[in-house]
Amino acid sequence: MTYEHSEELYLHRNKSVAKSFYRQLKGEGFTHQQIIELSTTLLDLVTEDLRDEVHPI
Repeated sequence: MTYEHSEELYLHRNKSVAKSFYRQLKGEGFTHQQIIELSTTLLDLVTEDLRDEVHPI
């Protein structure tokens, strides 16, 4: 498998997972604003993890 092919599969998988998650949230009644807020919270958690890896307590 070439690098380009594996990168394409990776991007397709990410988009597929994101679409599925989005549909699930919409199906459970989340508003667009609530989904944006959830996305921001997820990014904050990733940022915290990255910060902790660089500067462990």
